Amino acid sequence: MVNSVFAKESSPSLLSHSPDGLVTAYHHLCRRGAKKFWRTGLERCDLEQVAAIGLIKAARRYDRLLGTPFEAYAWLFVVGELMHYVRDHERAVRLPRRLIGLERRFTRAHETLLARLGREPSDAELSAELGVLVAALVELREARQSAAPAPIDEALSDAVPALDAVAPEDRIMVGAAFAALSRTERRVIAGVYLLGLTQLELSRRLGVSAKRVSRIHHAALGRMARSLEA
Repeated sequence: MVNSVFAKESSPSLLSHSPDGLVTAYHHLCRRGAKKFWRTGLERCDLEQVAAIGLIKAARRYDRLLGTPFEAYAWLFVVGELMHYVRDHERAVRLPRRLIGLERRFTRAHETLLARLGREPSDAELSAELGVLVAALVELREARQSAAPAPIDEALSDAVPALDAVAPEDRIMVGAAFAALSRTERRVIAGVYLLGLTQLELSRRLGVSAKRVSRIHHAALGRMARSLEA
C-alpha cells in the first residue's frame, strides 16, 4: 500500500532538483490531492491551487539528508494544506458576514509575510499589510476560535477522521504515523491542520515560542514521512 501512494523516486537525479524542479516533477500530487478532497461546494481547480501551496512549501523545506523520499514528504504537506483549506472553508461559513472577506485576506497576508520574514508576523505587521486596525484582527481571531470545532486536546482524537476524504488505506497509514508521534508533536499537528491555527496562535496556546512550534512542526512532518516509508 505504501508504495502505491508514496512511490520512491525512480531516478536519484530528482533529489538534486531545485525547488522549482521538484514542484514541476511532482505536480501530479496536486491533482491527486484535489481529487481526494473534492466535495460539494468546492472547486477542483481551487483545491489544486491550494495543494500547490503545500507542494511549494515541501520543495522549499525538503532536506534530502533526512533520508525520506520527497514524494512521501511532499504528500504530507499537500494533505495538510488541503485539510487546512477545507476546515477554513467550513469555518468561514459560520463566520459573521463582515469577517468573511477579512478571513480570506488574512490567510493570504499571513502566508505572504511568513515567506517574506521567515517567521510568524506580528499583529502590527499583519494590520499594516492588510490596512486594518489591530482591533479588527483581534475580533477575527476571537471569531475564528469560537468557530473552531474543538480545543487542541479534543482535536487529537479527530486526527484520523479529519482525513475522511482520503482513501481508507491512506487514512490508516497516516493515522498510524500520527499516532507514533510524541504528544507534543501531535498537539502541534492537530493545532495546525485540524484547528487551522497559525504558529503564533499555537505558540500562545502551548506556552512555547513560535520558533519552537516551527521546529516541532517540521520534525513531526519528517517523522510521519519516515513512518510512511518504513
